[in-house]
Amino acid sequence: MKTELKALSSQVRLDLSIGKQPLFLLTLLIYFTYWAAIWLADPYRPQTVNYYAEMGMFPIVIMLTVLLFEREIGGGSMEVIATYPVSLRLMAVRKWILALVLTGLAGVGWMAMYRMKFGGIVNVMHPWNGGEAVSRQAGYLPLLLQTLPAYMLLASVAVLGIAWFQKLYGGLIIAFALWILDTVSSGRILGDFTLYTAYLTEGSSFIANRVILLVLAGSLLLLAGGVMGSRERWVGRDEE
Repeated sequence: MKTELKALSSQVRLDLSIGKQPLFLLTLLIYFTYWAAIWLADPYRPQTVNYYAEMGMFPIVIMLTVLLFEREIGGGSMEVIATYPVSLRLMAVRKWILALVLTGLAGVGWMAMYRMKFGGIVNVMHPWNGGEAVSRQAGYLPLLLQTLPAYMLLASVAVLGIAWFQKLYGGLIIAFALWILDTVSSGRILGDFTLYTAYLTEGSSFIANRVILLVLAGSLLLLAGGVMGSRERWVGRDEE
């Protein structure tokens, strides 16, 4: 057990060695513009929380997911890794989980800045028991849990795109396309499948929407794991 934990710890440390990647610097730049926007805002006119929790954080989770595959996919080492006795499926799941953890930490960061600036976080919160949504003070965890299913789906789409096309831009383009499609249409195209709680129409069920996103995220991650775990696809690339 100690050996497995030590190996996992080593793998996680390698996964998190993303600081020198250009995409990481771009991700940080975008993220800190959110901090700057909050800090420079009028303290008597609190900004819309969903702008940061949803529209702002969706591209962050996509870029973080792609970044975590940079060493294997971008570095061209998957052909070698695929010959090792390691689970490529578990590698995909591990990076997916890490992307969500990093996104959660980033979420706590902007929320802390928002609370410092405006004295609290007021947002429309949807109860998980099916009750009516109300605008109220929101804690860090409830707000993260409300947006988590959408984060999970975008991360799953990114992993599937990377695995399917065997390129980082595969995941980047598909996940961004989904986000942009939902954003520019204000949720009309995806309808009940929208990523945004802000775009749920009157009569739509928040719980049904979140459950659908969770099921889709899990299904796509399973599919991505199956594609990623096909060693022949990776080993054969060198021969081609």
